Amino acid sequence: MVTIKGLNFVAMPKNSGGNIAAHRRNKLLLQLEQQRALALDPLYVHPRQRWVKAEDGTKQLINAPKRVKRWWFADASGVHFFIVRYGSKRLEFEKGKSAINVGDKSKLVTVIDAVIAAVKAGEFDALLSAVERVGQRPTRKAA
Repeated sequence: MVTIKGLNFVAMPKNSGGNIAAHRRNKLLLQLEQQRALALDPLYVHPRQRWVKAEDGTKQLINAPKRVKRWWFADASGVHFFIVRYGSKRLEFEKGKSAINVGDKSKLVTVIDAVIAAVKAGEFDALLSAVERVGQRPTRKAA
């Protein structure tokens, strides 16, 4: 008890949530790095850990691959486009413009690197703050 009496106890402060912009930026950077790896290797799968129940009923932590969905596509003429997503939503750079014209697929990694540099510089913070409640349904108000 002598050790406890020497400590300074205080009420727990409320969690301010930290830096939301930095959290969103880091989340987007992780996704962009996965897109870059997928552009370099079409068979890329992101490793993740999962808990599974074994036959004897115990839970075990295993490494399971997670498929990464492509953020780029080609139109009928062979021109490639890259879309930046945050969660399940496309980011609109300007009103009605949500894709980046890549041109040839060989330039895809260069475009992804440019987007990564822009995210690190904070140029996407305004776009990320506009995306609210990604992955959640809007709440209904009682009638």
